[in-house]
Amino acid sequence: MPDYPGDTAQTLQTQDELRALVKKQSAALADQGERIRKILHSIPLGLIVINRQQRIETINTVGRQLLAYNEPRELKGQKIGLVFPELERLDYAPEPLRTMALKKCGERIPVEIYVNEWQDDLIFAHLQDVTERYRLERLRQDFLAMVSHDLRTPLSSMGLFLQMIVAGAFGEVSEKFRKNVNRAESSINLMVSLVNDLLDSEQIDSGDFQLDVQPTTTQRIVDKALDSCQGTAIASNVTLIKEITNDALVADEDRVVRIICNLIGNAIKFSPRGATVLVTAGLHGTNVLFKVRDHGPGVPDHLRTAIFERYKQLDQPKETKRRGVGLGLSICKGLVEKHKGKIWVESTNGSGSEFCFTIPIESNGNS
Repeated sequence: MPDYPGDTAQTLQTQDELRALVKKQSAALADQGERIRKILHSIPLGLIVINRQQRIETINTVGRQLLAYNEPRELKGQKIGLVFPELERLDYAPEPLRTMALKKCGERIPVEIYVNEWQDDLIFAHLQDVTERYRLERLRQDFLAMVSHDLRTPLSSMGLFLQMIVAGAFGEVSEKFRKNVNRAESSINLMVSLVNDLLDSEQIDSGDFQLDVQPTTTQRIVDKALDSCQGTAIASNVTLIKEITNDALVADEDRVVRIICNLIGNAIKFSPRGATVLVTAGLHGTNVLFKVRDHGPGVPDHLRTAIFERYKQLDQPKETKRRGVGLGLSICKGLVEKHKGKIWVESTNGSGSEFCFTIPIESNGNS
């Protein structure tokens, strides 16, 4: 069929409109690409875009500065092994990957890599220089090693030596001398306890410990805790009372005893002389619920969550003889959560506090 003039004009108009539309879309894509490029280069973390062949497509300004490269083209098309010599490939992972990055000058630095998929053919790797964190972690480890070896060991030896003196291993001693030695022994035991709290807190915080879960009972746990705390209670003129049911559970017995001892110790510290501290335990659904009730000043509303953080403490009475550093409740929280339980405090200002925690009957903590 022959073309008519009207059809030709219509065709030319359609072609012009298509050309204009293509030009407009091309300009929009170019503008979008420029905006994406600016966003990538303005991100405050190092960013490397990698293709499925594990070759570098581009790197942003912060990433180049981190690795000491001047131009993106120096890395474009290179395998990731050039900058991450310990890695053969990078794939999406929900957790950051810690490895060593190789700078252009040959220096190695510790980095954390957060890997995300952008499209089917691209991977985004965010880099964070953790050199300072790595240095502080090494300092912390060296400090803990020093505390463990250079403080705890000699303190324990001194305590043992004082016990031998009181027991008469070196001859009879006067009553006055015995009292002074007992005071010194109590101070050493307090220092050993503080050192142990510090080491335990760091161990829990790093996750570098496992539970030894075994069948046990609430009565066995509570009785062991009360026996351990009885001496402190008598010295403070505080009476310990228990109301428990003898229920079976699977848990790390020593760790649960430690939790209760810490809570009883706090209760004694904040209770007036002549007061009572009540320990209860019994089934609560699929958990065992433990409670330690005191008659102290109570916990203010705004501190009922904060007191479970490290180094957080309530204001202590001036007459308090045994002061801590604010690690006891943090340790309790870590041990309870390791058992997959919960811990909290119920309190009324001026009317005492009740610290509560649950342990599942069948603990699913790591063993």
